[in-house]
Amino acid sequence: PPSLSINDVTAANEDATNREFTVTLSAASSLEVTVNYATSDGTATAGADYTAISATTLTFSPGQTTKTFNVAVLADSLYEANETVTLTLSSVSSTASISDATATLTITDDDSKPSLSINDVSGNETAGNRTFTVTLSAAAGINVTVNYATSNGTATAGADYTATSGTLTFTPTQTTKTFTVAVLADSLNEANETVTLTLSGVSSTATISDATGTLTITDDDATPSLSINDISHNETAANRTFTVTLSAASGLAVTVNYVTSNGTATAGADYTAISTTQLTIDAGQTTKTFTVAVLADSLNEADETVTLTLSSASNA
Repeated sequence: PPSLSINDVTAANEDATNREFTVTLSAASSLEVTVNYATSDGTATAGADYTAISATTLTFSPGQTTKTFNVAVLADSLYEANETVTLTLSSVSSTASISDATATLTITDDDSKPSLSINDVSGNETAGNRTFTVTLSAAAGINVTVNYATSNGTATAGADYTATSGTLTFTPTQTTKTFTVAVLADSLNEANETVTLTLSGVSSTATISDATGTLTITDDDATPSLSINDISHNETAANRTFTVTLSAASGLAVTVNYVTSNGTATAGADYTAISTTQLTIDAGQTTKTFTVAVLADSLNEADETVTLTLSSASNA
């Protein structure tokens, strides 16, 4: 008796259409030949990737050597690996045998790789976690992995936030994944600070369209205030030291101008005048000093005063 075989088919893409299979009889027979065929999942899934066919009979009339049937491929928009469907011949009539009972339908994926992006986040410096979202532009039919990591912008790891890194895995059909960055509270008045979030090491199943996100930590501390002390001293010729005090340490340099002016004392006779001069209190410092020179005289007179005035403060 002649033998039956079935061919393999590769679909150029996954457009919704029928793919034709051919079952071949090795030689013409003068007798009728029947055989059943059916589909089964390979890596493709019936109902999602193709339309299943249960046991169906092909009949070769005497003299026929080929018969065809179709398998319907279903379109989808998922980026995925090429997928397979298995075609199996069985239950051949006694008038033939089967030499090749199995064929494969390969469905070639035709969807573009999805791309990954990460958002920006802003929040105050209250201690707590800030959530970032990584988004896949379209669902994929296979796992997508990508690494993320923090790096200093103007913020400093350990002082302003906790450094973090890790790997995100998008399982099939997932389009978003989140992770958190811990912000650390402080009491310094300072400029808003930034942390950089970077995506890297993406799997071959996706690309990255926006690799960088920014965490902006908004300062929520009150602006500190400046004050200057009073001094009483005799009129011995010497420098007198004044202290300018910041109410709380700042994360920023603070500047302020100071100047002398006559009270009841007279510049040049009782003290050396100071014209407008800038004082800088560096970040983290809370005090700064300057001196005023008192001039001695031999006159018996009332106590006299000099006025010291602060003005034009920055960052305080």
